[in-house]
Amino acid sequence: MTSKPNMMLWLEGLRGVYIPCDFANSFVNRAKNVSGVSDEDWAILEAGPDHEWYWDAWNSVEENAVVTDEHGVKFRVHQDGDCWLIPEGMEWSDEQETFMWPEDNQDD
Repeated sequence: MTSKPNMMLWLEGLRGVYIPCDFANSFVNRAKNVSGVSDEDWAILEAGPDHEWYWDAWNSVEENAVVTDEHGVKFRVHQDGDCWLIPEGMEWSDEQETFMWPEDNQDD
């Protein structure tokens, strides 16, 4: 039986409007670990919440970014107050009000 990765709390919601900016600055080597984000969107996020296109850039990150950890596990970005990294393949469960692995969700 193979262990499946869990969701990871990446940035706490206490950071407020700075979550996108902090996300952009939270990787030692984001060129290696994050795909699907344009250089322009990174620059906008680094500029902070006063940039005109800040929230549009963040929306693009949430829709397109894939974060790959040191083990090759791929994650999507999800913000619901806190910023989470969700392993690819996990799905939202309305009943549990969280992301779950599909086979775990069917057991309920």
